[in-house]
Amino acid sequence: MQSNLIHVQSLNLGTSTWADEAMWDFVADIAKMADCEAILEFVYENCLDNGATWFSYHFTPIFESQTSKKTFIWSRDYPLEFQRRYVSGAWREIDPVPRLTFQYGPVLVWRDAIELGRGDPKAERFFEETVTAGVDNWVGFAVFGPRNRNAYCSMRFERDPADFSNEQLQQIHSLLLAAHLQICKIMDGGRASVSLSEREREVLEWMGRGKSSVDIGTILDISPETVRTYTRRIFDKLDTNDRVTATVRALKLGLVEL
Repeated sequence: MQSNLIHVQSLNLGTSTWADEAMWDFVADIAKMADCEAILEFVYENCLDNGATWFSYHFTPIFESQTSKKTFIWSRDYPLEFQRRYVSGAWREIDPVPRLTFQYGPVLVWRDAIELGRGDPKAERFFEETVTAGVDNWVGFAVFGPRNRNAYCSMRFERDPADFSNEQLQQIHSLLLAAHLQICKIMDGGRASVSLSEREREVLEWMGRGKSSVDIGTILDISPETVRTYTRRIFDKLDTNDRVTATVRALKLGLVEL
């Protein structure tokens, strides 16, 4: 598939017809996709040449917060130490950025988030620890979907995003919104009622936490091939061929808790 790259740093939405055409090309491309993970990879690839270095997508179940343990997180290129401390709950539980982004966004640059968090001990602790760990130059994006199925996205750039114009950040936000809406559409597909065995549920929950077949096998004390067998059964029941779609559909149906 041809990539319709959006050159964020040089884009002037007020005068560029090309930018509008590229956006429609992007929307048309993702509208053809039926694989949630492929959509997220496509978004990230379209931002890499614009200086993006990390990307995460947080799909939030209805009535849950963006930092809830039930929120599904898909990420690319985050440092392993950051992933460990965030997914374990040490940082996830005190992360104020998703909340601040939905409150003050829908686009929030890291320096503004730090200012908004002043006076909140947990927020100040989160920013102090993450900045010390080298987490900087990120932007938070609040993405709204149908029937309160919202998502939070975080993207880090090589240079300070405060240098970007509002139009440039809004362009990225539009790309993320198009992707999220397609994911919501895919999530509505599949079967209305699904039953998973206890073991299938365990495999899917660890899959949703980003674990590989080898990791899951070690955790559950079964072979990787057995994990792959359960994975094929899960995909068949949820009418999909990728892990992200399986996870979001299972969350919608209340089959798993992450």
